Amino acid sequence: MKITAITQQKKRANRYNVFIDNEFAFGIDGVDLLYYKLKEGEELSRARYDEILEQLVFIKARETALKYIDYKQRTEKEVRKKLEGEYSPDIIDRVMVMLKKYKIVDDEKYAELFVKDCLNLKGWGKQRILTELAVRGIDRGRAEKYLENTDDIMLEKAKKLIEKRVKGKISDMKEYKKHLDFLLRRGFDHNTAKTVLDARKTDEEGD
Repeated sequence: MKITAITQQKKRANRYNVFIDNEFAFGIDGVDLLYYKLKEGEELSRARYDEILEQLVFIKARETALKYIDYKQRTEKEVRKKLEGEYSPDIIDRVMVMLKKYKIVDDEKYAELFVKDCLNLKGWGKQRILTELAVRGIDRGRAEKYLENTDDIMLEKAKKLIEKRVKGKISDMKEYKKHLDFLLRRGFDHNTAKTVLDARKTDEEGD
């Protein structure tokens, strides 16, 4: 295998096209071109060619992952899903090792921040938060520790949601069930939802 040409790309001055035996083989950054000391006329063994190609694929996968994470914080499961289908399991594993080593992907931190955001900004109950984290690959045990001692917070969130929906009293069981289902869909447990609605109904009837 012989490098027959190395040409600079027209649209990206820092990228080069490498041709082997007069056929395009791969694109490579200028820094990597210098690192591997590739030159026209050089003979490449199959082992060295495979080594270079694997490293270039790893770099591309790494850049894909970093660009994906740069948009917003991601979990390991989300990054793996982004890379699957385009890169081999071995390459994906290498990328994840690097990302976790430098805390670029940190499921523990993700769970902590996600719960804080939900408690401060979203009208979600505990079950909805746990479900959303599970979809993102965060196990229940890890998520639950950041939801400890939040029963009072959940009760207040449920109260505020009902205050926005109910202007008058809850007049019958059909309406009661409608609001109960709403809170359950939001992820509040049955006891919290019932406590909020029962208190509202009792207060209205006692006026």
